Amino acid sequence: MSHADDSRATVLLFPPTGAGAPSFRSARALQGVYDSWAYCPPGRGTRFGEPGFTVMEKFVEETVATIDLDDSTLIIAGVSFGAALGFTVCAALERRDVRVDRLVAICGVAPGNYVRAQTRWDLDSARARMIDYGLTPREVLEMEDADEIFVQPTLDDLLLADSYGGSGGVSLRADLTCVTASDDHLVPESEAASWANATRSKFTHLHVPGGHYAHTDFGTKGWIDVLS
Repeated sequence: MSHADDSRATVLLFPPTGAGAPSFRSARALQGVYDSWAYCPPGRGTRFGEPGFTVMEKFVEETVATIDLDDSTLIIAGVSFGAALGFTVCAALERRDVRVDRLVAICGVAPGNYVRAQTRWDLDSARARMIDYGLTPREVLEMEDADEIFVQPTLDDLLLADSYGGSGGVSLRADLTCVTASDDHLVPESEAASWANATRSKFTHLHVPGGHYAHTDFGTKGWIDVLS
């Protein structure tokens, strides 16, 4: 997944539900500052033909096996459900004695507060969730191949989320930065207090302008502020 330049820290980015690497277009602003890599989940982008992950243990096992960092400094960041993915990967790496410098959780529910949904997810309910969250324009979901291209990856992630049991009492050795957004109606600013319990090292809370996907408007300074 990544083989970093020794002179710079590597940032591994996990996207929100149903999204892939394009959701981190704004991270191009980090070029020359960090080696940034956006995780591309199976079933989308360059991995379109692959079946998606729907069980967290399988996701962690296969994802951790692809990370090759040598002795480079590693920062893991995730947005929304991507913050949970980042947390689980960070915990798995630490169990393998791989040092993670920092986890950055952007607009995500803290692992200690994670509750499995009671919804029986299918394509219709996944599409409704996409409309409610607002990441995918409604007109895109009306395209002929929308179910295969856009809705199925979201359904995979919703099923993956329902296989996730939260932190299980795990507290990371890595520093942790929680980022909340002023107009986020899905994850409140108060969630930061729970993220503080997810690390036994330095905790930082940043409150930024924007909504649930505030990261899409980050420039170089915005990204450096949340990653530093």
